[in-house]
Amino acid sequence: MKMTIKERQKLLKRHGFYHGGIDGIKGPKTIAATIRFKESRGLRPRDYVGPVTALALRKGIQPAAQNLMSDGASITMPTWLRLAYSHLGLREIRGRHHNAEILGWWERLSLPFKDDETPWCAGFVNAMVQVAGLPIVGKNRAAALGWRWNGYGTRLDGPALGAIMSMKRPGNPGSGHMTFVAGRDKNGNIMGLGGNQGNMVSINPYSPTARDAQYHWPEGSSPPSVTGLMSLPVITSGGAKLTNEA
Repeated sequence: MKMTIKERQKLLKRHGFYHGGIDGIKGPKTIAATIRFKESRGLRPRDYVGPVTALALRKGIQPAAQNLMSDGASITMPTWLRLAYSHLGLREIRGRHHNAEILGWWERLSLPFKDDETPWCAGFVNAMVQVAGLPIVGKNRAAALGWRWNGYGTRLDGPALGAIMSMKRPGNPGSGHMTFVAGRDKNGNIMGLGGNQGNMVSINPYSPTARDAQYHWPEGSSPPSVTGLMSLPVITSGGAKLTNEA
């Protein structure tokens, strides 16, 4: 959801960076406060509020950096993967209470669920793509195989950083799991950053070919020029070394 100037001013004031009136005018005070806030979060110091800055303002979090390091090279992450990294560690709440963040995804995706026990791997993927400002699949948004069923996005011939990996569930071909390709490990597995992995957002290893694995790229974004396991950075279950050079 695009942030209005009034919302920006209110959030900047809440975080202690803005001391002017909430008038909806992007004047010098609002611009200066935006830049100071972004500097405090390790973001590029400019007057621009994109998806990552909006997330940091609304949630008060330290967002994931723009780049990751692999073999001495700096690699820029797609926005949706960067947003996913910012949610690492988010968990379901056991019992009758539910994680408000997950409930918010259901609402913004126009899905009827009111709990965090409903499998939410597809909800997480679609929510990150949506927050990144890209269109989401028209139906089957809650299904791990929904992108396949709807022919959504661009089908890739192999993994790519930020691609969506979908896998069928053994013994139940109508269900499965989906996750973001965040890298590979030293054993040749895909490292998937996804939701509902151990009831939380985490990074887990997956075979690149088992369970009829497929790879898709979101609509509205140019597909990667290079695919394949060896094109991916090597990371651990703790994630990649993140930097912020831009």
